Amino acid sequence: MQACERVSITILVDNYIDMLMQNTPTIRRQGMPEHFLPRRGTPLAENGISFLIRATTAGRTTTILFDAGMSGIPIIHNAGVLGVDLAEVDQVVLSHGHPDHFGGIYAALGAIGRRVPLVVHPSAFHPRSIRRPDLMLQYFNRALTEAELVEAGAGVVAVREPLDLAPGITTSGEIPTTVDFEHEVPTGRMTIRDGHVHPDPIEDYLTLVLNVAGVGLVVLDPCGHSGVLSSLDHARTVGDGERLHGVLGGFHLGHAGITQEKIDQTVDGLIERELRLVSPMHCSGFRAQRAVAERMPEAFALMTAGAELVIEARAESERVPT
Repeated sequence: MQACERVSITILVDNYIDMLMQNTPTIRRQGMPEHFLPRRGTPLAENGISFLIRATTAGRTTTILFDAGMSGIPIIHNAGVLGVDLAEVDQVVLSHGHPDHFGGIYAALGAIGRRVPLVVHPSAFHPRSIRRPDLMLQYFNRALTEAELVEAGAGVVAVREPLDLAPGITTSGEIPTTVDFEHEVPTGRMTIRDGHVHPDPIEDYLTLVLNVAGVGLVVLDPCGHSGVLSSLDHARTVGDGERLHGVLGGFHLGHAGITQEKIDQTVDGLIERELRLVSPMHCSGFRAQRAVAERMPEAFALMTAGAELVIEARAESERVPT
């Protein structure tokens, strides 16, 4: 896998904002000055996630929009607050067909204003439902159709395998869950295919794998449906065995029924993989954030809507030994 020289990751949408957080050498935040002197306004939060990635190599930058949040309101508002022109987006990726990840896509495509490639797994378009004793949601992803995406300006690229998007940036393709305790029990989670109703394996789930020269692999895992540890191990396969540096995204550990044991096992696995940057976001939940913060304080980074992380290439002599 090729490497890029510089990557910036801007959080356009996340579940949280916090105007009291401070900048760090690698993270720039919307903080107190912007809060009290809001030239463009202050960021909005919602139950969703969206990343804007700018990857630069040899003076050329590729801009990728990865997911689009739950609605069109925060992604457009926050882009304006942050001075982001969505017209600069070269490519779009949807991680999977759940509304908290694709809900703002039509607004985002409208702001991009021209036809752009949109990478998505073909199974994202299958009708989905949730059936539990306390809840019945029929076809809750009906707003995501290939025809409507094309009409809105997307050149749909439906692909199951990893796909290189730019030097140092690739999609994961389908991710096998290889860590035993990360297998989800799809209680009430159903999908319709070929006229039959099946348990939904969420096989359409994709991550992005970023390789920064001299730093290693950074994985953007928006919702953790394959298990964050399994996604990290798969990223090493996609990334030709390059060392892991970090992971940002939703670890899917905030839901009712997730045991503390599973959270602790997950953090054990993150420690074992010697990650130097871990940011539980979106659906990770407070217990997972607390566990990472307490047990991996040097690696923990709390990313919120409006934050920007910058990772620069390192010379081999600057590389931190494993």
